[in-house]
Amino acid sequence: MDYPIFFASNRVWRCYTGGALLDRFVGKTPELDGHLPEDWLASTVHAANGTHSQGPDEGLTRTILPNGKQGPLLTDVLKLHTEDILSQKHIAKFADNSGVLCKYLDSSVRLPIQCHPDAALAQRLFNSRFGKTECWHIINVRRIDGQEPYILMGFKPGVTREVFAKAAYAEDSAAMEQMLHKIPVSPGQTYFVSGRMPHAIGPGVFMLEVQEPSDLVIAPERYCADVRLTDKEMWGLLPPEQAIEVFDFTSQTEAELLGRVFAQHKVIAKTAELEVCEIIGKSFTDAFGLRKAIVRGTGRIELPGAFAIIVVEDGHGMIRWAGGEKNIKRGDYFLQPAALPWLEYQTGQKLDLLICLPPAA
Repeated sequence: MDYPIFFASNRVWRCYTGGALLDRFVGKTPELDGHLPEDWLASTVHAANGTHSQGPDEGLTRTILPNGKQGPLLTDVLKLHTEDILSQKHIAKFADNSGVLCKYLDSSVRLPIQCHPDAALAQRLFNSRFGKTECWHIINVRRIDGQEPYILMGFKPGVTREVFAKAAYAEDSAAMEQMLHKIPVSPGQTYFVSGRMPHAIGPGVFMLEVQEPSDLVIAPERYCADVRLTDKEMWGLLPPEQAIEVFDFTSQTEAELLGRVFAQHKVIAKTAELEVCEIIGKSFTDAFGLRKAIVRGTGRIELPGAFAIIVVEDGHGMIRWAGGEKNIKRGDYFLQPAALPWLEYQTGQKLDLLICLPPAA
């Protein structure tokens, strides 16, 4: 496995609609909104879709062989080449789990207000090693029905568990929405969403989401746009009173919230042809990392960990390694395995890369 691993499209059903900006990003036509608004990248996680499941392997990403044909699922490849892909150090802590999940996510409606467990609650309530701390890197936005793109995040001052629970049990979505900060977003911004943080993504937001590898969610709204959610889809397998406790009821001003969740770009390496910035590092979380690289010529990027999932955010160019080369363009992504010590990037113009990193081993 001493070559970059590319993957087939892996669109996943969700209760909300979207996908047109995702189609545009990867060059798919026609550009349509529907119930396949996400693409799970290098995923080893099953999508928890219940009656809406698109098949037994939904959520799992399939590889593309060097000859261009579809190959086996990444989960199967990992079983055969675990050390080559993940490294011995990573395996010692996480076995054959990559420990990270990345998604393209494009909304055309507001998603339900929700939160996810942190690792401690995931273990206690769901018997899962991983919670669902995540970050959102905004790639593109659009206005829908005259609305500027936004996200909802964090409880406003004065919101209590009792007040929020009362609105949730009454299925009063308008009241719950007013309890969260409404934050306008634009391309290039990145937000950190810790486990238990209340949040929702508004219409018209296309992002790269990097997260812990789980699909655990508490979403106490009865409707996602025009789709009626079941109790299980709202509360998981928990009784509502216990599920509400997954939310962190810390209230704060918008300025205090943004001080915690808005991620600045920190330059960590720079030459005339290559600039690398850290976006999400250990000051935010040990669960994953996110970096951005801008190539204006030729350069090699040193990975801080054993492997990475690399997304071409913009531009086009070429990657080279000891055994070959391949053209890349916006919307492409690939996994650089541990057995591949270096990749060289080359472009005649400008190539923007997002480097998604696994948890610290």
